[in-house]
Amino acid sequence: MSTARTYTGWSPEKVGSFFGMTGRQVTVVMVAILPPLTAIGRSHWGTAAKLLPITLMVVALIVVPIRRRKAYRWLADFTSFQIGRAMGWSMWRSNAASGAASSEELARVDLPGVLASLRTYDGPPFGPGGRRVCVIHQPHEGLWLATARCTHPGIGGADEMMRDGYAAGLGGMLAAAAESEDVVRLSTLIRTVPDDGAERAAWVTDNEMANLPDVVRIASAEIEASTINASVRHELFVTVGISEQRIHKAAGEAGGGVDGRARVLYRHLGEVEAQLRGLGVTQVDWLTSEGLAGAIRTGFNPAEAAGMEAARQEQARGRSTVTGVPMGAAGPAKAPSPRSRRYVHDAFTTVSYAVMLPKRPTRVGSLSRILTPSVPGERRTLALHYEPFSPGKADKQMDHDIWGAEMAEDLKTTRGFRLTRREKRRSADAARRDQQMMMGHTLVRVAGAAAVTVPSGHGVEDAASRFEASARAAGFQLLRLDLAQDSGFAAAVLPVGVGLPSRGWRK
Repeated sequence: MSTARTYTGWSPEKVGSFFGMTGRQVTVVMVAILPPLTAIGRSHWGTAAKLLPITLMVVALIVVPIRRRKAYRWLADFTSFQIGRAMGWSMWRSNAASGAASSEELARVDLPGVLASLRTYDGPPFGPGGRRVCVIHQPHEGLWLATARCTHPGIGGADEMMRDGYAAGLGGMLAAAAESEDVVRLSTLIRTVPDDGAERAAWVTDNEMANLPDVVRIASAEIEASTINASVRHELFVTVGISEQRIHKAAGEAGGGVDGRARVLYRHLGEVEAQLRGLGVTQVDWLTSEGLAGAIRTGFNPAEAAGMEAARQEQARGRSTVTGVPMGAAGPAKAPSPRSRRYVHDAFTTVSYAVMLPKRPTRVGSLSRILTPSVPGERRTLALHYEPFSPGKADKQMDHDIWGAEMAEDLKTTRGFRLTRREKRRSADAARRDQQMMMGHTLVRVAGAAAVTVPSGHGVEDAASRFEASARAAGFQLLRLDLAQDSGFAAAVLPVGVGLPSRGWRK
């Protein structure tokens, strides 16, 4: 009998070589310990007693982890968070909400927080239909991105063979992106949102019989209302990003400027679309500026989806209407300073998390439990950000991982110490990744972000608790992004490619 394939072998990006500490942390600890040791060596006991509390405090800040963050990071983050709130830097009100925004201002991106630096442009015509795909520029990270809205049947009814095929297809897509050396980020975002009922209402209006008895009409309306309240739909977005540093020369040859960079980006969109078709995606629609603005707007305010869908239905029937929002009105009308454990935007509240990769093996589709809402009106989102290593960087990193695992194992074995489960797992995972690379795959940086959104005042902590329970049932652990809820919202809810920091490895 065939058994379900499982996946494991994830490892942290940075592994401390000295009792879990990096070289910089070890240096700071040694410098902190040196003054009291020097005083003790000279028999200056009073001076040593005065220096010891300071040394212990510094060592505790560097060494002690609190919820996956070192104590000194908590101190720095809390200080900057409080300064931002006190100075009013984190409060937000859009230009569109003021009512005095000009047409030029409405055409520009106007978003809060980490999204403020984003710029969007209409690229040159793309594909047979000549669509002007919206090109997103992240100046701080040096990325040029495009987003597609995709249609996928899901994997709820897929058997094990089909799920393994999807996993192999995803690995092939990431390997192809690594071989291109231009694509540095692939992000997938799934939003499970309440069904607004607009499409169903439009169909009923077009097909309802005029001579129905009142009792039938009333009963049908009650059934539809109860069904829509419990119904959900899924939105799938895929974002492709290329690096400015890697495409600078090719962009100049393609005409330079934004159009030149867009043309280089377009070369990879067709390849990614073909790979997505192999993953079961039935429709890939690269978003224009209007489409991206709508996706951002419904991210901040899910209630807007009903009106936008109703407008699209009106347009499909040949009636004159406005189907989208300008880019300058895509953000929230007003957002107060983010709280430490939640983010309030318009009339909704979101709690964002980082998805911690599990230590035990997991199966394809295990994250689907996270996306199942527990009560009507709740929205859940999951984003996975992939950054494939270039072939040369992957080989170098793989050699380093194998060397580190073997050195740690040999050092303990020669000195007569017993190997722990963590060290055995590290060696096994390194060997497994090396075998996968020999089979044509590549190393990938991956990060997951998830969020749950409810109308403000609807028990956000209860929703967060149910969300965390769903993740635990799926075998994953969620880390609440305290003091960074607005950044977590951008990474988990909005299809603009905000995800992993670069750490300088793309050069």
